[in-house]
Amino acid sequence: MNSTPPQSSASLPETDSASATTDPARTALLDALNELLEAERAGARVAMETGRSITDPELAALVEDIHKDEVRWCSMLMRTIKSLGATPSSATGAFHGKAMAIADLDERLKFLNRGQAWVTRKLQALIPQVDDARARADLTDMLQAHHQNISRVEARYTAPATLEPQTAPQAEASPVPTEPGALIEHILTRFHEVHRQQLPVLIQLAAKVEAVHADHAETPRGLTDLLTSMHCELLAHMEKEETILFPMLARGGSSFVTHPICVMMSEHEEHAHRLALLLTLTLQATPPGNACRTWIQLCTATRRFAEDLQEHIRLENRVLFPQFDKSLTQERPEAVR
Repeated sequence: MNSTPPQSSASLPETDSASATTDPARTALLDALNELLEAERAGARVAMETGRSITDPELAALVEDIHKDEVRWCSMLMRTIKSLGATPSSATGAFHGKAMAIADLDERLKFLNRGQAWVTRKLQALIPQVDDARARADLTDMLQAHHQNISRVEARYTAPATLEPQTAPQAEASPVPTEPGALIEHILTRFHEVHRQQLPVLIQLAAKVEAVHADHAETPRGLTDLLTSMHCELLAHMEKEETILFPMLARGGSSFVTHPICVMMSEHEEHAHRLALLLTLTLQATPPGNACRTWIQLCTATRRFAEDLQEHIRLENRVLFPQFDKSLTQERPEAVR
């Protein structure tokens, strides 16, 4: 676990007591921080109480790590709230009761992971609004720690299912819709949710291959770091689409959509660049002749992720976005080939 982060200073300029109560930005920030604090306190209690009944040493260590992280971020959030001259909430989020009502251990841990994913979405929306550099760094560290814990839990439960070969013939797949509302829903379910499952598994597999085969000439050194970076960037990109651009498009678009579309397409180009690096590191997702099962799984999962991300970008660049920005109907190079 990381060491305790430094005390956060106020995220907004100090105000006198009279104006502080009427500053809507400060009020919204405090509300968001207290909401996160209550959620983290609930998560800490769930991890602590769940860990008592776990006999598997590996799983017990994972849950204990999550508990320590949740406690750590509770402390950071309380310090940040106090630095704003406010009193931290003492409440525990309703998540605790809902989680502990789930008797099955595996299902409870999956529910805990969904709670951690909720926290990451809240943090992704909050961090850009925080001006203070130290507070923003603390919240960013909190976001990264949650991503790492989510990846560890997802790898435990989703890796086998994610790595199974797709046996259904491609011809049996339903046609991809072109109507904007239906196409957006297709992108959300077929690509956004799938990427959220794929990358934690890839990170786990890459870490194992790099550790076990450190002396192998063809080991993809640096792959874990690259995938972790891609994971963070893609999560942030999809969050912007889900909270800003897609709602605008679902409402029929407007003259203001061209800028966010341009931003998303620019980020697509960066994703394509990263994907090219990924394929280069993995020798075009091809394992060596003497590769172990994990290395073969890594290449299979990498190939599938690459194909999915390419199609994801193609559908947005070539089918969805041109319906709202007519300049995109002109012939232009693909972001990913």
